[in-house]
Amino acid sequence: MCMKRALLLSALLSLMAVAAPGQFDAVSIKPSSPDARGGGFNMSPGRLNGRNVSLSELVSFAYGLHAYQLSGDSGWMDNDHYEVVATFPAATTDARRAVMLQTMLAERFALTIHRESKEVAGYALMAGRNGAKLQAPESAQHGMLLSRSPTSGQRTLHGTSATMADMAGILADVLGKPVEDATGIAGSFDFAMEWTPDPVSEVALRKGSGPQEPPPGEQTGPSIFTALQEQLGLKLETKKLPVEAIAIDHAEKPSGN
Repeated sequence: MCMKRALLLSALLSLMAVAAPGQFDAVSIKPSSPDARGGGFNMSPGRLNGRNVSLSELVSFAYGLHAYQLSGDSGWMDNDHYEVVATFPAATTDARRAVMLQTMLAERFALTIHRESKEVAGYALMAGRNGAKLQAPESAQHGMLLSRSPTSGQRTLHGTSATMADMAGILADVLGKPVEDATGIAGSFDFAMEWTPDPVSEVALRKGSGPQEPPPGEQTGPSIFTALQEQLGLKLETKKLPVEAIAIDHAEKPSGN
């Protein structure tokens, strides 16, 4: 009988040692160095690395949000940065990993949120006065590639067999604001455009507030707004757009490891 009890106790302790569903196997959260530069998220099988990331960035990543879909934060949530390392089973799905990250935020940052709908400043993507300049696709292989030259800083966007909805989505990522496809153009196309991002917009995008069209004469090449019109025959017009959002009700600085 004693042997059976010992075996049962050993089995129970083994089960307790396994991370509960929805939890990471292990998590480390440490403040970033004051002189840390850059940052972001890096995923590998069974491991998530967040380098020099704020709580606002963690919440946006966990819930799949753009910055304009997050509200209710205070200064430290943007200004304090952390090094986050989390491990989990290599076969974990993206959806399950997101739940794990949301659970970690609730436990380590005492995060509470609520969902809401709101209107924010955005853009409507429309055809220009002389019509869009789009090419018929050369193949059915779909793709959107956004790149940046390490020397000139020029940004290039290549679309293959892509729709105007795809274009609106990538513009929302670049501008940090929602973009609605209002072109009325159906079908898939090949296209390419190149522009020069202004430094002010790059900083604003990193902070989470979308860039505005820069004043003339401050760039060596066309802005994204000009490039859209001149190279693709498209334009962006400002418009208030409804979005699903998350508001932070409460958060605390994380407990130590």
